[in-house]
Amino acid sequence: MGNLKIQIVIALLLLLTITSCKKEKSENAKIHTVDFEALSTVDQGYWNGSDLSGSFIATNMTFDNQYSAQYSSWQGFSYSQKADVATSGFANLYSVFDTNNGTNKFALYYQPYSGDTYAHFFQGMEYQLRSVKVCNSTYAALSMKNGDAFAKKFGGISGNDKDWFKMTIIGYNAAGDSVHSVDFYLADYRFDDNSKDYILNKWTTVDLTALGKVNKITLRFSSSDVGAFGMNTPAIACIDDLVFEGDLLEL
Repeated sequence: MGNLKIQIVIALLLLLTITSCKKEKSENAKIHTVDFEALSTVDQGYWNGSDLSGSFIATNMTFDNQYSAQYSSWQGFSYSQKADVATSGFANLYSVFDTNNGTNKFALYYQPYSGDTYAHFFQGMEYQLRSVKVCNSTYAALSMKNGDAFAKKFGGISGNDKDWFKMTIIGYNAAGDSVHSVDFYLADYRFDDNSKDYILNKWTTVDLTALGKVNKITLRFSSSDVGAFGMNTPAIACIDDLVFEGDLLEL
């Protein structure tokens, strides 16, 4: 009996030690947030790649941009601090659909017509992603809310159409292989109770821990509103405060 009691005490002490180590490791984890606040938005309140640099850098991440001087247009990532939630249409391309945004800076992602564009960590490093904040752009939100020349009003005339707009965040390892993905609805009209239908209008945190350790991410959009040439809903959204864990690469 005495030996059994000693074994139980030893087992409990080992359990406490392991738990304590795990807690200490968690508390000492190095957490970093990509928040874009250090970036310059120059006079117009945004950057869209017109300097042909092809990318911008924020907290050990490079965000790729494809700018066409011929058409004065861009794909991939840009950044902004505009928050005009009232003006509809393509002319208001750089605003987040959140009245409480103020002058907070954020990134936008405009899905390329073909292929993917990435946000990636330096020199093949892999990090555990924790979360990211997302919100609709005003351009996409008002297109879904009211309809426009290219896209339908979500819910249709009756309000009963089961429309939706989804963002898929895809993670890749250093070898370039996709590892996991996370889906998040930026608008959802699939409820039987129409009062629950929504178009996201505030910064909302999305859990990214399911992606595991990744070297880069991309975003893809899908929608219930699809036509002969693909998705009609504007393929754009805003992201901010990308949180990841690990030791930063010293440059």
